[in-house]
Amino acid sequence: MKQNRRDMLKTAGLATLAATTFSAKAFAETSKNFNQIPRIKLTTLPTACNKMENLTQLMGGPDLYIKRDDVMELAHGGNKTRKLEFSLAEAVKNGAKAVVTQGGLQSNHVRQTVSGAKKIGLEVHVILSNPVPEMEDRLKDSGNYLMDRLMGAHIHLAGAEGRGPVVEKVIADLTAQGKNPYNIPSGASNAIGSMGYVDAARELISQWNEMGISPSHIFTATGSCGTAAGLLTGLRYFGNRTTKVIAISVAAPAAPLKNRIRQIVDEGCEMLGTPGLVKDDEIIVEDKYYGQAYGYPTDAGIAALKMIAESEGIILDPVYTSKGMSGMIDMLRMERLENARDLVFLHTGGAPAIHPYRDYFNA
Repeated sequence: MKQNRRDMLKTAGLATLAATTFSAKAFAETSKNFNQIPRIKLTTLPTACNKMENLTQLMGGPDLYIKRDDVMELAHGGNKTRKLEFSLAEAVKNGAKAVVTQGGLQSNHVRQTVSGAKKIGLEVHVILSNPVPEMEDRLKDSGNYLMDRLMGAHIHLAGAEGRGPVVEKVIADLTAQGKNPYNIPSGASNAIGSMGYVDAARELISQWNEMGISPSHIFTATGSCGTAAGLLTGLRYFGNRTTKVIAISVAAPAAPLKNRIRQIVDEGCEMLGTPGLVKDDEIIVEDKYYGQAYGYPTDAGIAALKMIAESEGIILDPVYTSKGMSGMIDMLRMERLENARDLVFLHTGGAPAIHPYRDYFNA
């Protein structure tokens, strides 16, 4: 009986897909417009989108899929690589000799920015703060921070004053040295960075067409909001009107994150010449799953991390994607997803952070 129900949902999904996908001509024209935005190739695309057979069975359906954006070529990969293809292209276009960015001690974004900047020959300065003071020694002896050091990043540690004043000073110093620094915000989460996930949406639409699936929802963990904003913009820009983007907060209440997504979406749509493309009610943020704060694991997140590792052999991270996965699992179990079919989880990377957080797994 359950299999018959799945077949019915699949048929309904394919009908929806056929009704909402652009014609080949319109899709090509939209792609042509988007392709005019400057970009530097930093990785091989597309990344895989695979069915999680074992997790699907464990959950009793619907079919569950994972988009493997953790597997890319900038120092262990992750979602920021897509954004950096556009951000670093703008840096080069502006004649920058150095880039500046910021994040926590175990920032995945910082690690990928260092790797990308080194790949194209730019000096890179990173301003780091500690979101978990009681773990400072652990956060500095392995994982992303260790890789930043190995790749030769100029590391500037922020104290009680926060990262902002340090960023300003570093930019001023580099400007005085004639290096015309290019500032990439935390997470590369601005309009130009979000273009990486506008492109990812185009990639997903093509993959879903080839796979014969029509996802009702795609889930992503969100902190600085650029990935969720770009993904939502891209789906609508390239003709998908039905798939809902569910952003699972890893750090903050929903209201400010919705406002930030709105801002990035609007700025991105302005770049694309499509103002008003995304409606307010399409911006969905779930804030039940982030726990104490950014950088602190949750029990549900650790349980989800172990569940995916044991069932699928895929490693999430303890403070970001694990919270996102715990949200998807909980919403599915609690039947909070209307007409759920072909659910997709966007794996944005972060596995290097399991090392400083190892005590959570050894207990």
